Amino acid sequence: MVGRVQGGVRVFTGIPYADAPVGELRFHPPRSHSHWTETLDATREAPACPQTAGSAIGRPSENEDCLYLNVWAPRAGAQQLYPVMVWIHGSGDKGYGGSPYFDGLRLARDNDVVIVTINYRLGLLGSLVSPALDGAHGGQKSGNYHLRDQQEALRWVQRNARAFGGDPRSVTVFGESAGGGAVLALLASPASKGLFQRAIAESPAGAHPLTRVSAERHIREGVLSKLGCADAADLAGCLRAVPVKVFLEEQFGFSYVQDKQLLPMDPFIAFERGAFIHVPVLLGSNADEGHFHAALFESLRGRRMTTEDYRADIEGLATVPWLRLDPDEALAKYPPGRFPNPAAAESQLVTDIVFACEADLARRALSNYTGVYGYEFAEADPAQEEPLPPVTELHNAPYHTSEEAYVFNGDHDHAPLAGRAARLSELMRAYWTAFARNGDPNGGSRPHWPRFVGDGSRLLSLQDTPRITSDFSVRHNCNRLQSAGLIGVPAR
Repeated sequence: MVGRVQGGVRVFTGIPYADAPVGELRFHPPRSHSHWTETLDATREAPACPQTAGSAIGRPSENEDCLYLNVWAPRAGAQQLYPVMVWIHGSGDKGYGGSPYFDGLRLARDNDVVIVTINYRLGLLGSLVSPALDGAHGGQKSGNYHLRDQQEALRWVQRNARAFGGDPRSVTVFGESAGGGAVLALLASPASKGLFQRAIAESPAGAHPLTRVSAERHIREGVLSKLGCADAADLAGCLRAVPVKVFLEEQFGFSYVQDKQLLPMDPFIAFERGAFIHVPVLLGSNADEGHFHAALFESLRGRRMTTEDYRADIEGLATVPWLRLDPDEALAKYPPGRFPNPAAAESQLVTDIVFACEADLARRALSNYTGVYGYEFAEADPAQEEPLPPVTELHNAPYHTSEEAYVFNGDHDHAPLAGRAARLSELMRAYWTAFARNGDPNGGSRPHWPRFVGDGSRLLSLQDTPRITSDFSVRHNCNRLQSAGLIGVPAR
């Protein structure tokens, strides 16, 4: 394998970890990539998995040959092996994102860790469920291809980490948004045992799986006709022959489905019962997650949000299969008249229901069985990796994705952060990588980060001057939302 040296770091890009999921391998569990017989050129960037340009992390692609990963490794010749951190990007449920967007150079160079970023199948190509695609004679069930891809990439890391100076016994899986939800799913999957020793979930979302009956009904009633396969005599053959662009024309994406072998129960139930991979967990969210989503909806409309737009957005969110959202109940708890504008109301609703309180539920349950460290990213005017569109009147705030700029030390142009932002980035990267080494983010002269306890009383507020907070669940209305049935394991 031939890579390159950049900034004192060995960089290897476009490494295949599984065969291309095309033809008969579309809607099939990933198959380990066969050994190559010639020197692999690992200096080229592999394509992202099929997607439209959905955001700043979207890279248009119709190439299904996309199961690749990138590696950033510190200098060779160290006496000890380096910890390995495997990044799972977000937006997988919506069908965009990819490892090429994330640059692990500064994280690897400045903190002596091996960074691996992975691609995995997105949207419906990563999750479609149908009895026609199930394995013969009770074999592997359809769906969860994205989760299987992630586990296959982690198995690749176990086999190959030492070649990059990494320690396969010290692997941390970390991800954001749908990638954070993937971390929760990996924790709840028996098939993950031995693949990682620590886990970091940033703003996790979408971790609630559908039952197989619900998932099959969703596909049968809402998807097959749009794919042109509703009346196909050979349904599996039809689904494997649909052009990629047809999948990209409609967003059918939903995430996980329960599977006795792979994901036997909702991760949140698994956490409550202790039926998960018992490793230390670092888990948090951002103070104003929903600014990103409200502003995105405004950008798509090309104007500021009206009260009617707000209701339409919430009714649309209520159709997301893994959300537990009753529009009337949600709007009653977040009436637009209580906020400066409808966009601010929508932002607070999304922040609390989709992100903050789900993170709080996960922390509380996990902390009964393993070490948990909780945070809220609260930098008031953060560096912008994905800038808000100019149409919005929402202010710059610690919205969804904001912490990524600090974890990877790069703005929207991938330039290193400067000044105050650089100081906070250095602190956060020190916390993240200390946790990757020891399962504990503390050490050095950093402000002490207390372990989370079940009552949720102590979180680290990550900002220019970090502080301990004890009012998270109150500020985000978590008890009220849980009592109203708006958060937690969705009814089936």
